[in-house]
Amino acid sequence: MSETPGYQRLFAELKRRKVFKVAAVYGAVCFGVLQAADILVPAMDLPDAVVRGIALVCLLGFPIALVMAWAFETGPDGVRRTSDAEPGEITQIVNAPRGRRWPSGILALAGTVALIAGGWMAFSSRRGADPAADAPAASSDASGRTEATSEDNRTSIAVLPFRNTSGDPDAQAFTDGVHDDLLTQLSKIRSLKVISRTSVEEYRETTKSIPEIGQELGVDNILEGGVQSAGGAFRINAQLIDASSEGHLWAEQYEGELSVANIFQVQTEIADEITEALRAQLTESERAAIARTPTDDFDAYQDYLQARTYFLESYLESNFRSADAILSRVLERDPEFAEAWALKGAVGSMLYHFYFDRSDSLVAASREWIERSLELEPRLPEGHAALGHWYYRTQLDYPQALRELEIALEARPSDAGFETTIASVYRRAGDMEKALEHFEIGAELDPRSAMAPYSVGETLVLLRRYDEAEPWLRRAMEVRPDFAYPYQYMSMVRVRAEGDTAEARLWLYRMSERGLTKDDAEFNRVDLDLLVVRPDSENLDETRERVLENIRTLDGSLNNQFRYVPLSLLSGLVRRQMGDPTGAVAAFDSARTELSALVNEDPNEAAYRSSLGLALAGLGLEEDAIREGREGLRLMPPEVEAWRGGHRVVDLARIYAMTGRNDEAIEQLEYIMSIPADMSAWELRLDPAWDALRGDPRFDALIAID
Repeated sequence: MSETPGYQRLFAELKRRKVFKVAAVYGAVCFGVLQAADILVPAMDLPDAVVRGIALVCLLGFPIALVMAWAFETGPDGVRRTSDAEPGEITQIVNAPRGRRWPSGILALAGTVALIAGGWMAFSSRRGADPAADAPAASSDASGRTEATSEDNRTSIAVLPFRNTSGDPDAQAFTDGVHDDLLTQLSKIRSLKVISRTSVEEYRETTKSIPEIGQELGVDNILEGGVQSAGGAFRINAQLIDASSEGHLWAEQYEGELSVANIFQVQTEIADEITEALRAQLTESERAAIARTPTDDFDAYQDYLQARTYFLESYLESNFRSADAILSRVLERDPEFAEAWALKGAVGSMLYHFYFDRSDSLVAASREWIERSLELEPRLPEGHAALGHWYYRTQLDYPQALRELEIALEARPSDAGFETTIASVYRRAGDMEKALEHFEIGAELDPRSAMAPYSVGETLVLLRRYDEAEPWLRRAMEVRPDFAYPYQYMSMVRVRAEGDTAEARLWLYRMSERGLTKDDAEFNRVDLDLLVVRPDSENLDETRERVLENIRTLDGSLNNQFRYVPLSLLSGLVRRQMGDPTGAVAAFDSARTELSALVNEDPNEAAYRSSLGLALAGLGLEEDAIREGREGLRLMPPEVEAWRGGHRVVDLARIYAMTGRNDEAIEQLEYIMSIPADMSAWELRLDPAWDALRGDPRFDALIAID
């Protein structure tokens, strides 16, 4: 009789030791456990990581279970090591009919497949649930819809602006408030991807079809409706439509007495109906968050909505001041209104950040208002977001800001504003790649916003990825042709990418043609002039006068978050570059007087220090100039604030170059060119400010163009 082949003996041994049986039972049980966990974990509002943890335990336990089955057996005496096979036992198993041998192996294979499938589903099905936590690196595709920065499997929906069916224009604010609040409430549902208010707003009076809107916004479902309010009562009509087929998925009409509680009850019912119609999940905690009534005072609620509109509308000081005044009235009416306290604190932080009010008292008051909101409602997303803004805008404490903003995002996963603020914090902290990831998620949630693609573009400019930045900037202009900043950045890109000053000036001209001139911006016609004018310029006197006239038309100074440059300092720099030393000294002396007064008033403002250093360098006061330049960098180094700190590095390099400290100047330039910053090789090539450094091998290496 021939000897039994080795593989058959192995399979027979596995069967004898019940390894096949353990594999089949283990796989089936784990598959069932994982399916139950996939249902129960979201319903119990537990983190998605719980399901992944269970899957990991199951997968890691599988080989352990097989080894234990091989090594041990159970009997009347309990667990003991598996005994050796009796003589002829293996042969008996091998020679058994196939109908008795195969089922155990097939069941073992089925159990193994079930375990692997259950583990795969546990990991993959939850990958898109939290874009802030799990999103991989994003691709920089600015054409049309944004490429998803993660495989987002959530059900997508856009809520179009509700129609005011009251026949009363004064009721429009109430209608808009209901729409805004419904968007906010739906953004709390983790299983839904909700397009932001900014992107849906352009469809208020649209004649486009539902499929067209769905394609432009990148969504599968559209919610539209109308609001009627009169005589202390309201009526809300809503209908959910499939964006591709225009089929109606759900429709309902709600009526009731005009009160905040009733309105929020309707919003809860709408959320329930939408999630059911779309077969999405609405957890108990999400339902409770949506149903929570922020105030019982209807007038206070109406005013709060108006203040929130002012806050979100723009970064103008007038908007922030209007919002603050309204919120003060709201809180007089209802001092228990947590959202109003949070918004008031956020307004204060923005006033400080944008240099509209740099008082310490405002910073302290803003913190108190935010803390009050969290005392009233500890889990309030608006409260944690406001606290994140406070740490970011007033303290430059980026880790703490991110912690608070992540709490807010966890409560409202579809909030584009939270995503872009997190991106901004990462950018200021110097993590540009992480900033890009979150900016692109924000662009996906807000596909018709100009600010989102613009923010991606300006971040790519800091990374010196100019070819990638351009389509994002063009997309911002396409969405909003009256938005000035993308034009300025296109001008900047033309200089930084190719040294094309003619094309750069053309972009500034296009912006001016549209009445969009912003002289306080990061790059304008005076910045461009300073790159190209020099003592050997053609028609020197005429060119100098033209440039000086450009400076005189500015509004007092170049003043933004990155710099404060008075007109006298600009005039001194231009005259110095164009061979007018007498006029330059007079201008620098005037700048010294103005800037010294500002430094005395606010000695901790880094931009004042840097500009004073430039003025002193122009006067030949070497030690004083370097002291001020170094102090400006000490107050705002890139390690503290990557973007603004980079400007202080460049200013110090200019001071060193102006005072003949070429080695120190090159050291600073080498550093700034090694990090993401507002500086390029082409700018170094063009700018006459660096003429004294040319010929030095280290500088020549910096300006080498690939």
